[in-house]
This record gives sequence, structure tokens and C-alpha cells, in this order.
Amino acid sequence: MTMSTDLRTRCTALLPPDTHVRYAWTAQRGLNPSWRILSWLVIASPCRVVAVTDDTIYVFRSGSAILSPRKPKSLKFSVPRAAVPPPARLTGSWTRTTIGPERMWVRRRAYPIVRQALGAAS
Repeated sequence: MTMSTDLRTRCTALLPPDTHVRYAWTAQRGLNPSWRILSWLVIASPCRVVAVTDDTIYVFRSGSAILSPRKPKSLKFSVPRAAVPPPARLTGSWTRTTIGPERMWVRRRAYPIVRQALGAAS
């Protein structure tokens, strides 16, 4: 089971019935995770799981970066898919993106999923 398949399965359990999650990835709030000097702050930053359906983007709370970043705990908010512009670029180890009222950092391994879900430029 791949990371995305596992996340989609976990997110579907927290959504209304008959909701089909097409894409899912993890993101992290707070400081740029590449900043090694402030690693204790980065580790304490809250993580999010982003799930995309045909018409809505759901953002879930999840554990910290150490404990359980890939296990969604509860729904934080949802926004219409059309209201979220694609990230301007996806480069480097981490890229900052904004979904609804939150800014999040997306890791490089999730770039292909984000490109498919949001139609981001390379």
C-alpha cells in the first residue's frame, strides 16, 4: 500500500458516506522544515493531512512530525476545490503552499500528488 493509498483510506473513514478521496498527502505547518538549526521547533510543528475529492479539499489535524503525521485525527476545515489556486512552483526539498486559511509546507515526495490534485506547474 503506497503512502497516498494509505492516507486516502484513513481520510475516507472521517468523511461523510459516499465521499471518494482522489488524492491525499501530508503537510507541515510552522517554520521551514529544512531549518536544521531550529529542529526542536520544526519537530513540534503540527502536521496536516490534505485530502482532495472531486469538488472539495479537506484538511485534517494529525499528530506531530515525530509521532503520527500520517494519521488524520479530525477534520479541521474544508474549502471548495476551485477556491484553491495551484502552487506557483514545486521545487526544493519543501515548498510552501496555502490552502484555505493555513500556510503549509509540502515535502518533495508529495509533489507528484500535488501536481495531479491541484494542477501545479513544475
